[in-house]
Amino acid sequence: MNSFFSKISCIFIGLLAVWALSGCSPQYNWRTVPNTDVGYMATFPDKPAQVTRTLDLIGLKVPLTMQAAQVEGLYFAVGTVPLQGELQIQSIGLRDALAQSVANNIAAGKPALTQIQWLGKAAHEMSVTGTLPDGQAAFAQVRFFEHRGTLYEVLIMGGSEQLDSNAPTTWFGGFSLLGQ
Repeated sequence: MNSFFSKISCIFIGLLAVWALSGCSPQYNWRTVPNTDVGYMATFPDKPAQVTRTLDLIGLKVPLTMQAAQVEGLYFAVGTVPLQGELQIQSIGLRDALAQSVANNIAAGKPALTQIQWLGKAAHEMSVTGTLPDGQAAFAQVRFFEHRGTLYEVLIMGGSEQLDSNAPTTWFGGFSLLGQ
């Protein structure tokens, strides 16, 4: 009798392991990465890189810091813009310019933003489809919000064929603010 239960336990544990692993795509190596400089934590599908560049948006020089990882044609990124000085009163224009910039990357036309609640805050979400320069179908899903003098842009973008259906849920679900 013990042998029977032992075999059943092994089968159950094996099935449980297969079930758990079936939700994970082998190309993703999800890891939680805190960014204490800006105050967030994100679950990236690979080791992210970070770069700060100055962009010309709505006639202003805007410092945009991007922390991003790319996996098989999908781009996962968190962009932040400090809303200080002149930028503080331009947050809506900056958000709209960043949204248009993302849409332009995949030839998606003029994006529409939908107001949502996310992380206990008013946020704006954009989901667009378009094409990459090589003609491949593409998508972008982005959430924008302000927190403690910073404009955040949390996005996933890339070829539609590379999209694992669990990736957006894991990506957006794995983002949080530190010390909120």
